[in-house]
Amino acid sequence: MEAQALIDSYVEDVAARLPRRLRNDVALELRTLLTEQLNAAAKDAGRAPSGELAMQVLAQFGRPEEVAPRYRSDGFHIIEPELAPAFVKSAIACVAIQWAFTLPYVFLTPMTFGEWVLGWGLGALWWVGLLVVWFAGAAWIRRRSPVDPHGFSRPWTHWILWLPVPRDWRPGHRPASRVDPEVAARRAAPTLLPLAAVVTIFFIAPAWFLDHFLPDGTNASWALYDENFRRGLLLPLIALMALRVSLFAAAVLKRGWWAPTEGIRFVLWVGFVGLLYWAAFGWHVFAAAGAELLFKAWLLIFLLVNTIQIGVWIFRALARIGMPKGGPRQA
Repeated sequence: MEAQALIDSYVEDVAARLPRRLRNDVALELRTLLTEQLNAAAKDAGRAPSGELAMQVLAQFGRPEEVAPRYRSDGFHIIEPELAPAFVKSAIACVAIQWAFTLPYVFLTPMTFGEWVLGWGLGALWWVGLLVVWFAGAAWIRRRSPVDPHGFSRPWTHWILWLPVPRDWRPGHRPASRVDPEVAARRAAPTLLPLAAVVTIFFIAPAWFLDHFLPDGTNASWALYDENFRRGLLLPLIALMALRVSLFAAAVLKRGWWAPTEGIRFVLWVGFVGLLYWAAFGWHVFAAAGAELLFKAWLLIFLLVNTIQIGVWIFRALARIGMPKGGPRQA
């Protein structure tokens, strides 16, 4: 990769970690600065700028997650922005694990769902508090004892409150969170599309579906919908599900449709989640009390996950920037 292309890739990575109002100005300033440093290093070495020399300049300048905070002036952070993704993932994982292990008690013991919410349910949030203390302490230790950019060992104090050290920056390297969504969707389509079709058919009439696939004599009447829900909210929900599946199939099977349909798919997603919130808190979905309780418990977890995913989608949409054109030429 050419030297200037390496610098552009590096600058894009740094700028993506900054607030929107700062990105273009910082990107232009950083691009100019790094190009000047590259030209100076090339002059000192007595040779033309090269990709190898550019990588040396970038390594000395620092990792993108370490450089970005230098351009932020938004005050003190309990959790450093570069650690925020790891914090959110850890918090969600801890809360989900506690819920997964304790929610079955509602169905296996005399414990009611309300008792679970007030006990284990809300009690899982103590993990969030513990992780805030852990990440804040780890960030403070890292500021007091930074890792030597030219070395490979960490100060012993980093092991008191351990957090992973980011890898050295490499051009073209993208964390899992940055994998091209269209590529990921195409890879998953052979599994997701048949599964989505089966789930949609199932929710049209769960009792009918189970009667056809469970052994003869199995009573599936517990899966009958509440009559008011069946006549009221079921049809809009099924219509949205079918429309979302159809549009997703068209977007992944027809090249060039992914980006143009992204906004429509997002609106349908938000509308579908909104209807599910209404179903969760405003309707009796199943006629049988046990099926209703089990479904609502699953639905609340489903809604929590989707709400977080919608927030992440909006954040990433706002984070998309364009690289400044032009800039200094190499000497």
